[in-house]
Amino acid sequence: MYRLIVFVLAIATAVGATLGVSAGAGEASALRDALTERFRVSRIDVQGPAVEGHVVTKGTVLRLRHDGVPANVLRSIQANTKSPRFHVRDYARVEVRQDGLHPFAPGVLSLTKGTQIVILDVKVDADRVRLFTHTLEPVPMPSGRAGYGCTEFVFVFDPDTLQRADVGTVANRIDEWLAVSAG
Repeated sequence: MYRLIVFVLAIATAVGATLGVSAGAGEASALRDALTERFRVSRIDVQGPAVEGHVVTKGTVLRLRHDGVPANVLRSIQANTKSPRFHVRDYARVEVRQDGLHPFAPGVLSLTKGTQIVILDVKVDADRVRLFTHTLEPVPMPSGRAGYGCTEFVFVFDPDTLQRADVGTVANRIDEWLAVSAG
């Protein structure tokens, strides 16, 4: 039985390599590496109400180029009093296509043009690049208080662009919505 499993895995690996399956993963990884070099990732603190959302490690700071970008309010959870707090990854998701911005659902917040944001994560899929973002400073909430906002930008591309790891095309689309900030 063990030999049969090893044989099937060897055949599957060979067929995958022949069809170029593994090449796509390498190109996605190369594109992700290039994007995270251009858009450096930040880290935030969630270990207590007084510091929740504060940017601890500042990567690239971006400014929104358009009004009305939805965001959800930063939330964190703690399993028990002895465990660390974790960021609840409840991002307002917006899809950016050639024809503009398409929110999946309205966010609790509406970010304005010029709002500064940082990137918490970058993911590259077969036909999209996803940027998970967080406001650099607290923004006004409907309650009148201020809080941090979280948005997932989903930039949709034809799969060939991402398979070629065409960083220039991907970066240009991102730049249409998010400008690298000088400060």
